[in-house]
Amino acid sequence: MADNERLEFLGDAILDAVVAEMLFMRYPLKQEGFLTEMRMRVVNREQMSYLANRLGLVQMMDLKPELLKQPFAVKSIAGNALEALIGAVYLDHGYIKARSFITRRLIGQYLDLEKLMSTTISYKAVLLKWSQQQKKIISWAHKTETHGRRDLHVVSVLVDEQLIATDKNLSRKKAEELCCEKACRILNIQG
Repeated sequence: MADNERLEFLGDAILDAVVAEMLFMRYPLKQEGFLTEMRMRVVNREQMSYLANRLGLVQMMDLKPELLKQPFAVKSIAGNALEALIGAVYLDHGYIKARSFITRRLIGQYLDLEKLMSTTISYKAVLLKWSQQQKKIISWAHKTETHGRRDLHVVSVLVDEQLIATDKNLSRKKAEELCCEKACRILNIQG
């Protein structure tokens, strides 16, 4: 398990770098804000799960039947498996092959970047907009948990001081986004 998590960590970093480079080259006149938002649209739990399913990764995994009944868990597992695969491709074949795999096999084959431009940018932004419209106070709680040699960021979102959702990730920013995604689902907020 620890090795798979290490591959996820590496694959996530490679994926971020490749997508950033691809967007930088494809949109030479766009500013940093646009590029960051587009990268978030490409590299999120929803897209990673979709791509993992298109590759058949979920079908190859031996998941417990009760786990298959939890779509959010399957989505998370699928995205993690894809990140681990990207990490493995990088280790076995280097950056150029990993970049080719991501840009041609994943993004080039299964994602429409123009369509992604019209999707939800950030669940945090959606949640903040909703809170302003509803006159609600949003706050976040953050703590760090140490698991072995790794620190996980645990982020909770509160609405009017009531705990709504909690999530964790190696990256504080990703933990916040995942937490906000959960909160949007729980509160039935559409992006």
